[in-house]
Order: sequence, then C-alpha cells, then structure tokens
Amino acid sequence: MKGSEIVVVIHKAIDREKDAISLYLKLAKAVKDVKAKNVLINLASDEVGHLDKLERHLTSILSGKEGVLPKASEVLDAMKAQLSESSKFVFPSAAELAKADEVRILQLAVEREDVANRAYLDMAASASSPAAKEMFLSLAKEEEMHGKIL
Repeated sequence: MKGSEIVVVIHKAIDREKDAISLYLKLAKAVKDVKAKNVLINLASDEVGHLDKLERHLTSILSGKEGVLPKASEVLDAMKAQLSESSKFVFPSAAELAKADEVRILQLAVEREDVANRAYLDMAASASSPAAKEMFLSLAKEEEMHGKIL
C-alpha cells in the first residue's frame, strides 16, 4: 500500500463532502420557503464539520501523527471500495433545479443523505480496526440524522 494511494482516497472523501456542501447551498438558493432554506444551509454547515474531520485525518497522515484517528492503513480498503465513481451522488442539472419545487428539492437532499449514509455504513463494515469502524459509524449516524431532519 502506497502513501500516495491513501492520500488520494481521503481526497476523494473530502471531495464528496465539498460536493455535499455545494449541493446544499445550491438547493438552498433554489428553494423559496425560508424554513427549508435554513434547514439546507444548516446541513451545508454540518457537512463542513465532516470535511473538517476528514481534513484533520489527512493532516495527521501527512504529518505522521495518526494518534487518536484511525491509521491510514485501517481505513484505506474500506474507503477505496466506497469512493468509486459509480457510487457518487449524481448532481441535479441547473435545468432540473430551476423547475423543481420545494418537495423535489428536499427529495434530492434526502437522496444525497441516503447515498452518504450507505457509503459510510459500508466503510464501517469493511473497516479493519475499531477506531476506523467508529469513525465511519459516527459519520453514518450524522448523515442519518440529516435525512431525518429533512
């Protein structure tokens, strides 16, 4: 296992969280209902927290101080399998967003949360250590809560 491979896998996870932030902000911009808009903005903020966790993990790997976070070798196989292009959430087109009502916009958000939740649960199931499993289960739980909020 190469160090560069680990970095690539974690960058893919970071990109997924950035995609989620972008999606929620676009959905918030498209929705007219103020309460729905606030929910979507809050979800984007929560995704920033996920992004932060992954960036801290990447920093710990790059600095050689894996400490309280799972070791890179413990998360690589679990993440690699789930971050393939085929499991990536498909963003709605600008045209689809333009004609979407509040219900459809919230459905898109729920779909994104379901995909993320399943991916993190699968990563937890594939994790080779309790620390990695715990990290993925924590992220899955947060995504599940987002779905319930919606």
